[in-house]
Amino acid sequence: MFLLKQILPAVITAVLVAVAVGGLSVRLRRRFAGGEWVNNLLAACAVGLGYAGGHLMVTGWMGFPPADTTNWLFYFALAAGMLGMVYSAWAPAAWIGLPGFAVFAVGALRLLLQPKFQYSWEHGQGWIWVMGLAVLMTLVGAMLDLLGQRCRPTPWAWPVCLLLMCGGAFGALMLSGSLLLGQLASVLAAAVGGNLVVTASWRQSSSSSRGVVPVFSLLLSALLISGYFFAELPGWSALLLAFAPVPVLFPTGNLTPRRAFALRTTLLCLPVLAALILAWRASPSLDY
Repeated sequence: MFLLKQILPAVITAVLVAVAVGGLSVRLRRRFAGGEWVNNLLAACAVGLGYAGGHLMVTGWMGFPPADTTNWLFYFALAAGMLGMVYSAWAPAAWIGLPGFAVFAVGALRLLLQPKFQYSWEHGQGWIWVMGLAVLMTLVGAMLDLLGQRCRPTPWAWPVCLLLMCGGAFGALMLSGSLLLGQLASVLAAAVGGNLVVTASWRQSSSSSRGVVPVFSLLLSALLISGYFFAELPGWSALLLAFAPVPVLFPTGNLTPRRAFALRTTLLCLPVLAALILAWRASPSLDY
């Protein structure tokens, strides 16, 4: 019950903000012929602002720069929302937007991992970590963009996949001893879920909302990286969660959209469950 009281206000805030911004996109689409681009632009805002609102409910208002590097995620969400708008509007193909996202990822990781630079790593070692993690984060973004295209026949399938990844991150981070990071993973899930509520209610195509990719990729990756470096999340758990959709990318042949969705969901759940098992086995002992 205590955990629910801790999480629920932030989750509700994230959902309400995402629904409000998504509702604005519905109104604007009616004013523009072929207004799918409006949905693509505001979907990034819905997830970014939804997460930012929920983050504030968890941590309270923080100064700039934040004393706790985890609170950089609030600012990352706002910046990634703007990047997502640009990405959806001026990147007709995923590979065109990837260089900009990679540069953004390098800057974000440098800020997020400042304590490691300050207390643990030598200068060169730190930048090797940052560059390697930025490459992985960019690959996650490219993978999610491709997943959105594969899920286009069933628009709700893509956000459901994102929600499953968030659910796995929530469980793994909680098991790794970080209540804060687990709460923030639930906030990210709530922001995605709020956007899904709007797209499902108005039968919009969420799978084409390319602007969500930079926001979700950055925030989920940052949470997992924080869990690995600042909690006790096993590296293999983090990798399995980040790249859980890889089996889903394979063609499903001539299956109907519903059966293809069921197959993709099952394939996605396998690495998520494996990540949870690894996190549970590595979790701090409760024995005294």
